[in-house]
Amino acid sequence: MTEALRNIARRKLRTTLTVLGIVIGVFALTVMGALAEKLNVLVDGGDVYFQSRIFVADAGGGGGLGGGGRPLNRALAEEIEQVDGVDRASPVVQMLIDPEVGGGFDFPPLMTGIEAETWYDPTIPLPLADGRLIDVGESKVTMIGADIAERYAVRVGDSLTIREVEFEVIGVLERTLTFPDKIAYVPLADAQQIFVDAAPEVIDFETDELATQIEVFPTDLAEVEAVADRIEAEIPGIRAVSPSEVQAQLGEFTIVFNLIIVGASVIAVVVGGLSVINTMVMTVSERVREIGIKKAVGAPTGAILREFLTEATLLGALGGLIGLSLGALTVFVLNAQTAGSGTTVFLITPALLLRSFAFATILGALAGIYPAFRAARLDPVQALRNQ
Repeated sequence: MTEALRNIARRKLRTTLTVLGIVIGVFALTVMGALAEKLNVLVDGGDVYFQSRIFVADAGGGGGLGGGGRPLNRALAEEIEQVDGVDRASPVVQMLIDPEVGGGFDFPPLMTGIEAETWYDPTIPLPLADGRLIDVGESKVTMIGADIAERYAVRVGDSLTIREVEFEVIGVLERTLTFPDKIAYVPLADAQQIFVDAAPEVIDFETDELATQIEVFPTDLAEVEAVADRIEAEIPGIRAVSPSEVQAQLGEFTIVFNLIIVGASVIAVVVGGLSVINTMVMTVSERVREIGIKKAVGAPTGAILREFLTEATLLGALGGLIGLSLGALTVFVLNAQTAGSGTTVFLITPALLLRSFAFATILGALAGIYPAFRAARLDPVQALRNQ
């Protein structure tokens, strides 16, 4: 190992340029990988959140997060509960906290009005970092996700203003890095009034009858797809979105970023691999006499092979360590820039760090195989004669 380090230090400029090539690739891999890790966590968390329920919205509306679809009459919940396989149905009013602020890469901050007696799902706990959950019959109170608490700088006991209505914060949920972090939950009646005040022209029934969607909890999750089909078949004018449909929609978002990771990996392979190969080939050419002397005095072929493979691997590991450090620092700075808005775009995980470093190290080792074999197979007599 000591000799390998000494050999690498012989040509400082060449070594620096070689390592730089690996640094560029690993830096791109780390930053883009952190972006993909964040997206994957959001998608996985969304799967967990959505997998226990069916979402029912107006068939003619846009639907989706933020309450973009046409409103429903909450009486539909009672009709849906009569469908075979339905445990309960809970009316929900969901809309953007601030209509001027979208989600961008992340989920947008949402207000979700819930009916406490029917909405809580025992299979998906809402762990609290502080405070308590909304209780039946309460008004002008809210339990908020961790990102909402950070974005608006509020905690239990403070007030949070949503669409010009002031709510007392009674609970802050533990950070999950998933969908619930972006939600301020309020009593259904309060959300209904806010929705009507924001868009009175789209309401053709009483305020307390309003819902933007109905969340349906099946009796048996194994039958959730069949239950969704039955709801659509038996109740006209609505669309039932099953967990598999939600998962498919969320999964589409990951495709582009996974392709980005592949692209970053290709950059690392091409730039880093070629630079290591070039450096090691030149090193072998310069050290032909040295190799010949070692073989002439009895150095086995395996020792020569290991020597050059070790040098190539160290180049890869060094470039990986530097690229990884720069990438992690960049991610930290970028997340710090967006933290005030309650949004973190990147996520560094131990698995990402391990993959990036292992990738660089293995890349260096693979790129060094050809030069190492070339050095190991040199004929000592010919090597000494050529110098």
